[in-house]
Amino acid sequence: MGTQILWLSNPTQTLTTRVTTNKKLRQPPFLAYPKPRTLISANTSQTPHHNTRRSANYQPNLWNFQLLHSLGNDLKEKKLNERATELEEEVRHMINRVDTEPLSLLELIDNVQRLGLTYKFEEDIVKALDDKIALLNENEKHKSGLHATALRFRLLRQHGFHVSQDVFERFKDKGGFNIEHKDDVQGLLSLYEASYLGFEGENLLDEARLFSTTQLKQILEEGVNTKVAEQVKHALELPYHRRLHRLEARWYLDRYEAKEPHHRLLQELAKLDFNMVQSQHQKELQELSRWWREMGLTKKLDFVRDRLMEVYFWALGMAPHPHQSECRKAVTKMFGLVTIIDDVYDVYGTLDELQLFTDAVERWDVNAINTLPDYMKLCYLALYNTVNDTTYSILKETGHDNVFYLAKSWGELCKAFLQEAKWSNNKIIPGFSKYLENASVSSSGVTLLVPSYFLVCQQQEDFSDKALHHLTNFGGLVRSSCTIFRLCNDLATSAAELERGETTNSITSYMHENESNEEEAREELRNLIDEEWKKMNEERVLDGRIPKGFMEICVNMARVSHCTYQYGDGLGRPDHMVENIIKLLLIDPLPVN
Repeated sequence: MGTQILWLSNPTQTLTTRVTTNKKLRQPPFLAYPKPRTLISANTSQTPHHNTRRSANYQPNLWNFQLLHSLGNDLKEKKLNERATELEEEVRHMINRVDTEPLSLLELIDNVQRLGLTYKFEEDIVKALDDKIALLNENEKHKSGLHATALRFRLLRQHGFHVSQDVFERFKDKGGFNIEHKDDVQGLLSLYEASYLGFEGENLLDEARLFSTTQLKQILEEGVNTKVAEQVKHALELPYHRRLHRLEARWYLDRYEAKEPHHRLLQELAKLDFNMVQSQHQKELQELSRWWREMGLTKKLDFVRDRLMEVYFWALGMAPHPHQSECRKAVTKMFGLVTIIDDVYDVYGTLDELQLFTDAVERWDVNAINTLPDYMKLCYLALYNTVNDTTYSILKETGHDNVFYLAKSWGELCKAFLQEAKWSNNKIIPGFSKYLENASVSSSGVTLLVPSYFLVCQQQEDFSDKALHHLTNFGGLVRSSCTIFRLCNDLATSAAELERGETTNSITSYMHENESNEEEAREELRNLIDEEWKKMNEERVLDGRIPKGFMEICVNMARVSHCTYQYGDGLGRPDHMVENIIKLLLIDPLPVN
């Protein structure tokens, strides 16, 4: 007889029972769909108890339902899969060759990564680095130039190897980094990229970043050929370690020169893989668009953002690989609801209403809708049913219950939203540290990371008490990723928030507390982002108790934060830049011969 499955209505209970039955799981009984009363419109004239409702005047959705359902790469999937499998084996053989020179191997691995193929060759790459690169003798290391040394350092740290910053000491003299390297563009670019893998307190890598940045800017000013200039500008804009790697693969593929036979093999495989994975993403997007339309919140609540495409892009940034489909779907659903409920707190709800909604979410009881005003009932039911349905899907997929963690994350998120609403409503500018403590939670990062954790760590042996502790207590890698999310958001959205009457963001709090100007505040936020990245870098290398897959999800959330807010508010006010980025990743396939 199979193990009994318990469906919990109280999130303070936990369920540790593994699913061992082969019987088909039924839909959970705690999904609730009572018939809602007549919904009060967002129109202010229909809310006599509060007739000064605000509006953020969000732009309409750029991606209509018909457009999304017209997508589809014309792929002969069986034939392409057969060719891709052949190419994979050839590339795997290239990585595992015993006679490859260390620098050639490093450059091959770097190309594999930049072309978006890491997930196919992760084990081969780690084995090659372990067998042929990590244990190079001192004589071989000393013969290596700046490019080879920096590339070796970066790739080893990226894949969790502990390597000392001292490998760069021999490129210094008494005055700092040796000026004889000032014209070595390839070496400077590699040193620049390596410097972003630094830990807290690694001053030598801070020096390396300053030196390489200064010299690369000088090279641009003096003039170089167009291709080199484009590469340098791209790196200086944002280093590879902080870029969204699937988007970077698209950028790199558009510029990749296949000079040698093995380059052509790599290029062909990367293009085939990009298009096949894009086709999968399009199918997921179409499925999610049906869910979004059937939920209907954006039609009923005309003050909220309609951003399914943008939140799917975010989910894709966090979990880009083909086998992470369920993770992408869960994150899309959670983040789609976050954008709507955030707008309820930021734009429309009164403090009394928001307190009622927060209490209802903390209770996690469907009967709590009876305490809510009509326009909130649909929000609450959508949240309650989607979270419980996601919990059911995760339990069915992995055998692990996460209702306690997911419901708790939503309770904490709504409390943080409420605190910000109180500050804004009462024109209070909190102290900077107090603001950031709350705002890192209100970023919604934990709400996205909880389902990701349970879907990435599908086997019992993958689970980690420390990772769960970070999720429930907002610590370590989770805290750093969420803080970067918040700071990137505030750097991009503070002006629009002030326009609609909000008083609280990290820039205004820092300026108020330190009597500084806006540029000084922005510089401090950028410095804090650097500090959080250093913490994440160190934890990835030195803490073996966090599952590697979950570490990568946390790091990817920081990366997609940089991408979404790099040029402005890519979620609230997406412009043509954001539209083009999404097209490159989700709409336009690569040309393949």
